[in-house]
Amino acid sequence: MRRQMIDRAADTTGFRILLLVSGLMALPVLALGLLVSPFLPIGLTFSPDAGALVFVVLSIGGGIGIVGWLRARWGARTPERHNVGLTLAFLATGIATALATGGIVAYTAITELSNPWGWKGPPVVAAATFVFAHGVWIVCGIAWIERLMFAYAVRTGRIFDAIPDAMLLVALGLALAVVFASATLE
Repeated sequence: MRRQMIDRAADTTGFRILLLVSGLMALPVLALGLLVSPFLPIGLTFSPDAGALVFVVLSIGGGIGIVGWLRARWGARTPERHNVGLTLAFLATGIATALATGGIVAYTAITELSNPWGWKGPPVVAAATFVFAHGVWIVCGIAWIERLMFAYAVRTGRIFDAIPDAMLLVALGLALAVVFASATLE
């Protein structure tokens, strides 16, 4: 059996350096979001705001994704006691959250930072860098999914049934679409 292309590409020193740099950009924002998120629902009871709800959902999803990344790293070291399905679900949640966050930042940069006379330089570059950082984390999550499924197949001799995880990812995508659609219908 051969490892998948994304898994092989993400197992290089250059990608690990990219992951470190993107982590230095994205993880402080996630930490701030996780620290502020418990207090936002209190404010939402007095003045409902869809943007704050999206912020809370994305912060929680990012936290779940980081837990999935940590579980994947620990599960690679001790595979006999590792629940692969739960880790894959956490990683899928993190991938969907990073994709949604990158999409929101890109959309905001395109719509609000542009003007009829051209682009505003530094904010657009900062937004593009932030979107790229989330893209690196997306590739890392996909690589860990491929790596875990390969390790499971090697260890057990049978292919991991990823249909429930795929259905969970579709359900998460639909739920995020509903949340973001309601956020735009102010």
